[in-house]
Amino acid sequence: MTRPPHDANNMRSSRRALILAPMLVVLILGILWMTILLRLQVEKAAVMRDTRAAARTLADALATHTLKTVHDVDEIALLVKFGYESAPQAFDLARYQAYGLISADTALQVTIAGAEGHVIASTLPFSGAIDLSDREHFRVHRLRANSGLFISQPLLGRISNKWSIQGTRRINRRDGSFGGVVIVSENPSYLTDGFYNSAALGEHGMIAVLSGRGFMLSRRAGDAPSRIGDMLPNGYATLRKTDTDDFSDPLDHVERIVASRYLEQYGLTVVAGLSVNEALDDYVKMRRVYVIMASAISLVLVALSTWITALILKMLKGKEKLRRLSETDRLTDLPNRGRIVDLLDEAIAAPGAVGKVGAIFVDLDRFKELNDTFGHQCGDDILVTVAARLQATVQGRGVVGRLGGDEFLIVIKAESVAVVVKRIADELSAALQIPLNSRWEVDLIGASLGASVLEAGDDSSELIRKADFAMYEAKNRRSLWNRPAKSNRVAG
Repeated sequence: MTRPPHDANNMRSSRRALILAPMLVVLILGILWMTILLRLQVEKAAVMRDTRAAARTLADALATHTLKTVHDVDEIALLVKFGYESAPQAFDLARYQAYGLISADTALQVTIAGAEGHVIASTLPFSGAIDLSDREHFRVHRLRANSGLFISQPLLGRISNKWSIQGTRRINRRDGSFGGVVIVSENPSYLTDGFYNSAALGEHGMIAVLSGRGFMLSRRAGDAPSRIGDMLPNGYATLRKTDTDDFSDPLDHVERIVASRYLEQYGLTVVAGLSVNEALDDYVKMRRVYVIMASAISLVLVALSTWITALILKMLKGKEKLRRLSETDRLTDLPNRGRIVDLLDEAIAAPGAVGKVGAIFVDLDRFKELNDTFGHQCGDDILVTVAARLQATVQGRGVVGRLGGDEFLIVIKAESVAVVVKRIADELSAALQIPLNSRWEVDLIGASLGASVLEAGDDSSELIRKADFAMYEAKNRRSLWNRPAKSNRVAG
């Protein structure tokens, strides 16, 4: 059916709105979430950048702290070394301690071992012969004259019975031969405990001082006691080669951003690490707020879109119902006059329609008489029965419509339309001769049929007029085909 332009435009606008409303919501949601995700990505990158900068600052500070500690140890070792080398017989270690040259805050113990490895002096009391010749630092100095300051692996002191790292210097006799070792013992935990600050490092921060010889001088993470003397776990060795890196600690399985500094003078590496989870804590809270807000907005938009879509669907259904009511005969459920004429117009407007479009006009006999005799209910029942038979007979070969009253029109499109029209007309005549099985004591009702085939220049009105004329001729003459001169019209 060709609808009025304003109705068609309204329907198209409504359908566009039905599509555009959800699409607009999806677009808004996409922009919203993309903006939030990009914002969160920028915020996270900024947090990670600041955390890396903080880790580098902490590593620099730890390097300074470690250098000062080792430097203090070396100064004591050099002071004792030069004092002993100058006057080994008169050297008094206790006097150095009394004068405050050896600070208890810096060194746990200062010891002098002779050329054979036996302890000859110490700031801590000892008894008996204590042999240190098996210690690594003793062997190194005995074998190498220019070994400089040697920092040992953490070990248990034989005088103090405490864990310590030992900074040692070689003692030379006047002839340059090996004369013993000065040993300054330092609490290894001081390297980390003396620096650790939870305000700067957080609850899961980590600092460590690593030896270039493959062991850990000291490591502190959070409130846990410092670890000392362990061999370097897998992963720690690579920290000596990086400035800043993401690091999954194999000791406590905490993800950290670490920065390291190599102290070339002493062969040490200091490491400072900040927990990724702690660094991102504020970011995670902010992300949660953003996600909750975006989710709430999304729910509101989806609900609004659903409501609008439901309204549009309801409106479309209402319009479709009105359209169907406006196009359908309510009694027979067939296309009404306007609809069947529109269908005929569409068929005629198709390219090459001449000779391929036909119309059959059906008019019931005695209908007015029966309607007046038995009433309108009887007439309605007859019309419904006839409509059903017309549709069952025509099936998919054409469209049956009710023009009004007891008149029906059948629109047919076919290549050999005249042949098809003749065949359908014969079938319709036969179908309408079958008893109606009506409760109104009406067994049969006749019908007059007229048909026409589209010729050049015909429109729908002309085609219907010709079929109507043929139908009236059929009523009078009971002949299916018109005169030969008017072969485009069929009557029956």
